[in-house]
Parts: sequence; C-alpha cells; structure tokens
Amino acid sequence: MKKFVSTLMASVMLMLVIGSTAAMAATTPNAVQRESTSELSQELINKANPYIKLQSQTFTLSEEASKNLTEDELGLVNKALDSANNQAKNISGDVTVTTTDNNSLKVVPTNKFSTASINTSSYWDYELLWWGYRIYFSHQLINDIKSKALYAGGIGAISGSTLTGILSSLGLPGWIGGIVVGIFLVKGASIVYADNGRGAYIDAFWAGDPASQAVNFVTAKVYGA
Repeated sequence: MKKFVSTLMASVMLMLVIGSTAAMAATTPNAVQRESTSELSQELINKANPYIKLQSQTFTLSEEASKNLTEDELGLVNKALDSANNQAKNISGDVTVTTTDNNSLKVVPTNKFSTASINTSSYWDYELLWWGYRIYFSHQLINDIKSKALYAGGIGAISGSTLTGILSSLGLPGWIGGIVVGIFLVKGASIVYADNGRGAYIDAFWAGDPASQAVNFVTAKVYGA
C-alpha cells in the first residue's frame, strides 16, 4: 500500500502548483489553468463508457468503439486508459483490490471483498476509474474542515499550505490532499459549498499526457452526494 500511495503522490505532484494563498492560482501554468481540447470532456466520457471493459485490474477499450468514436476521441480515451492502467499496476500486493459494479477499482482491507464503489457511510472514500479518480468527502469530514478553517480566518481565506495541514490532521493521505488543494486553488471553496448535508464528490480527470499520470484541476467536477 505504501508503494501505491507514494506513486500516487509523485504523480499528483506533477500537476500541483500550490502557492501561499488562493490568489496564487492565477500564476498556475496554462496547462492547468485552461481547459484544453486535448483533455477529456464529460461528453466524451459518457460516449466512451459503454466500450470500456475492466478485467484482471486492466481497463481496455472494445473494438466496437472505433465505429462510434472519432480518431481524435479514440486517442484521448486510449491515453486515459494508459494513465489508469499505470496507476492500477502500482497497487501493491499487500491489499485487496476489487472490481466494483461501477466498473472501477477499489482498494479495501486485506481479505475483504465488495462490489460496491463509493462507500458513503465512510468518513472519506475513493475509487479508480478509467478517466481518473472519484473522491468522496462525508458531511462530517466537510464540517470538520470548516471547523478547523474557522481558526485560520475561514475556508475562503485559508492558504493552500494551511488546507494541506488541515486535511493531514483529519487523516487524509497526502495524494488526496494534493488533489483537493489543487482544485481549491483553482475553483475556490466549492468542495465545501457543494455539500448539502450528504457530503460531496470530486471527479478528478487525467491530464492529456498519459506519461504524467496526473490530474487536471480545471476540468475537475465538484458536486453534492
């Protein structure tokens, strides 16, 4: 598991540009600040989903996809699959990895098995899909973040480094914190405000370059559970 988390942290850090305040997001490179035509869109994800298969912890694209996706779309989808499969390969053997009913991979405690994807009864949870990561923050976790942020001037005023410290103190691993802080610097406190009492989801999509295995903060989606 340590190998998996370390690799994830290294991958995410390739896209992290964390400044001392939220205003620092304005200096983020264009590749992170601006949505590009070389990035996955929700429309393309929906279009490609029926052709994605997950077998033996490997995401593949069926031959039928070539009849319904353009050459450019196929290129983007295959790049995303490369990123997802590279992440899946880095999962160490000391954990149990299950394939969920959401066509995703979940790391669960050793000797446990479940086909459920996100567990909304957990404090936080995540799953690996072909297009990136889906992360879940419970209502309790978000309240704890807001509570701790009050001591630092409020959620809208805290710096990236302060938010990193808060997330770490609440038990979140560094790579999850890295994604959340990166999105916070680009999108503000939307993660907190999306919670309507049932928590919030973060969909973090792969960046265009599969070699980076990094996520794009601009294209990330934040919405209520």
